[in-house]
Amino acid sequence: MQWMAFDSSAAAADALTQAVIADLALAVERDGQAVLAVSGGRSPVPFFQRLAQSELDWSRVVVTLVDERMVDEQHADSNARLVREHLLQQRAALARFLPLVRVADNAALSVEQACAAYLQPTVAVLGMGDDGHTASLFPQAAELDAGLNLSTVAPILAVTPPSAAHQRLSMTRAALLKCGKLYLAIQGDAKRVVFERARRAYDPQYPISCFLQQKETPLDVYWAP
Repeated sequence: MQWMAFDSSAAAADALTQAVIADLALAVERDGQAVLAVSGGRSPVPFFQRLAQSELDWSRVVVTLVDERMVDEQHADSNARLVREHLLQQRAALARFLPLVRVADNAALSVEQACAAYLQPTVAVLGMGDDGHTASLFPQAAELDAGLNLSTVAPILAVTPPSAAHQRLSMTRAALLKCGKLYLAIQGDAKRVVFERARRAYDPQYPISCFLQQKETPLDVYWAP
């Protein structure tokens, strides 16, 4: 794990964009295609906007999601909507988008379809909540054990967060650790405190800890105040 601190969120977004673009360009050159999985929320918007302007053979890139809420794509809380509005623009409009949720009122069918269409990401960019969740692997969720179990075969599962709106679909820990590279982007002193607790030891109360306490998949952490 590599920790990188920046003076501002803009500087962090610039550096993260450069790193991710370099990874994707290498994969395109090596494999002919790259798959980028991103997280939702408001924090990634500046990063998305910088990606959209970056030079890359976007026609050979597939963009997908680390997790998604079980809502229609027109819903204000849809991560797919966020990606379409802020990332799949300008140069990045040439990328192919692979959403997770196809049937917003049927989680079982959405999981089945998402697993059938799944492409293993080359790069995944994670976020982290104040409770230590990442993707939609929430502490205390009934599905957390399955989501963290490395023997779980399906790359996507449904999760019902105990204290957050909407049922979710999420990539599993096993699927995320098969990525070529992981990034964790976090902001603020409160999240740094949670991060410092989670990096000490594996603790299911902080699901992010299982990604920090591993060495098989490179993980770079980008933090800004």
